[in-house]
Amino acid sequence: MGSDDGIFKWTDANTADLIVWRVSNNSLFTGKRNAAIKAFELYVKEKQLVGKVTPAWVRKKWENLKQKYKDLKSLSMVGGSTSTATWKWYAIMDGALSSEIPLNHHFITPIQVSSSAQDAPPIKQRKEEDWLTALQEMERRQEERERQTTEREDERDRRAAVREEDRDRRAAEREAERDRRAVEREEVRERQALEREERREREMFARQERWEKEMLVREERQERDYREREERREREAAAREERLFKLLETFMANK
Repeated sequence: MGSDDGIFKWTDANTADLIVWRVSNNSLFTGKRNAAIKAFELYVKEKQLVGKVTPAWVRKKWENLKQKYKDLKSLSMVGGSTSTATWKWYAIMDGALSSEIPLNHHFITPIQVSSSAQDAPPIKQRKEEDWLTALQEMERRQEERERQTTEREDERDRRAAVREEDRDRRAAEREAERDRRAVEREEVRERQALEREERREREMFARQERWEKEMLVREERQERDYREREERREREAAAREERLFKLLETFMANK
């Protein structure tokens, strides 16, 4: 497609113009041999596209639009595709091919008629202007549906983000609570370990004190027993000496 220098580029405006022209000039497409190619030759001349696109290329462009519409239409009828809501030309092609676009219907939105349409005969120009008006209104409705779809998706994304943030917040709170409880349990274990250690130390000191007291009592008792034995031996020794002196005195007296 395009001229020899490759500057021309087919745009959405060209596509919209092609759809309007094709429906407005439906009478040229009689089904006879070469009728379609001759009609598209007229289109190329009317739209001043000679040297930019060929009638065969325009015909192929139209057939591709029509085929894609039919494919999506068939899928939508069995609920197998959602592409009808996203393909920008579906609503326009649906109106064009099903002849549901009302003619001579007035819309508030102003339209811009191409120069080729302004140069067309009055009846044909009015017919094309009606199609352009209807096409613009359908585009506006399509854009409104897309805007509403985008808003709904944005709202779903926003709510999903809020739910995700809420889940993250609750998860962070649960994690913080688990950490806090873990710290508390660790503090309790450390406190209990310290208490057990202190209790063992107190018990050890108490046993040590009892042992020292028992040793002191035992030593005092042993010392007392030793003194008592010594005193008894001394008394017994003194008694023996006294008896011995008495015997000696008695012996000396009898002599």
